[in-house]
Amino acid sequence: MTGRREVYATSITIPPTEQMAFPYGDVKAWLGIGCNGKDEWAYIGFSDSPNLTNTDTKDGYNTLSARIKWNDSVENVPLSQEWGSAFLHFGDYDQAIQKISGATSALLELKWYGQNNTYFDFPMVGSAAAIADMRKQCSAIQ
Repeated sequence: MTGRREVYATSITIPPTEQMAFPYGDVKAWLGIGCNGKDEWAYIGFSDSPNLTNTDTKDGYNTLSARIKWNDSVENVPLSQEWGSAFLHFGDYDQAIQKISGATSALLELKWYGQNNTYFDFPMVGSAAAIADMRKQCSAIQ
């Protein structure tokens, strides 16, 4: 209705490496990058709002640090989640997009309420081509 256009490149949707207990047994996740012709952003989407325990509360959102393994390199990444949102946004979009583009795998560790550490193992084959295609489409946005 606004005429605003956005383009996305996303991974396949995956369950955690081990099924979580009720009420999170059906949760799935995906990695995504979006653009609108001016800006790009990187995020992790979930089928249900993640209920995480290691967060710091801010005004309208939470922040956290999560471990992610890009190929064989483990690092801590800052993430943020608006209250009630089903998305975690990377703190440094440019760095996250660079990692996503260059990785063949990404293993994310989250501390989910009432669960053991929860892992999502994203296959990243084809991500560089998908990002290039997204950017091509984005460059056509006025």
